[in-house]
Amino acid sequence: MATIFFVTEKFIKNQGIITSNVDATDFTPIVQYCAKAFIKKQIGSYFFDDLLVKYNNQTLSVDETSLVERMQYAILWRVCANATITLSYQLKNKGVMRQSGDNETAAEFKEVTFLYDHYISQADYFQAELKTYLVANKLLFPVYLNELNKDSIIKLDEFNIEGDNYNESSGIIII
Repeated sequence: MATIFFVTEKFIKNQGIITSNVDATDFTPIVQYCAKAFIKKQIGSYFFDDLLVKYNNQTLSVDETSLVERMQYAILWRVCANATITLSYQLKNKGVMRQSGDNETAAEFKEVTFLYDHYISQADYFQAELKTYLVANKLLFPVYLNELNKDSIIKLDEFNIEGDNYNESSGIIII
């Protein structure tokens, strides 16, 4: 069984802007990339891998399910943003080709980039919501707080804001 990176084809097509006539093979590689490149970096590799296993085994706790739901929307909008470019321009045996179908006109590059930016802003909103939720509820997630989860950007930012991970007496002053 293939690993599902927190969002399914059905979720993407029902909650996002990708229509039902788009072949899932055109965007499923983007899902894994978006989950790993953005969410994994935010919550940390150790916690991400733990949640991924639990998600695929359907063993998430209620609290983990609530967190994953926030992750799903951040992944969804990153996928939509990347799909605007990937579905508009594809690498074929003759090089990069602009997609155009029967009785349809492909969007211009500036329109594609406008939509990309628009969907990224939605992804950023949900990533901020994820961060706020995780910081406020961190005690519910011992794996997130585990010392093995040392590469979480959210965790590192939070500790720096609190001063917990910063030694004020270290450093060099040059006059």
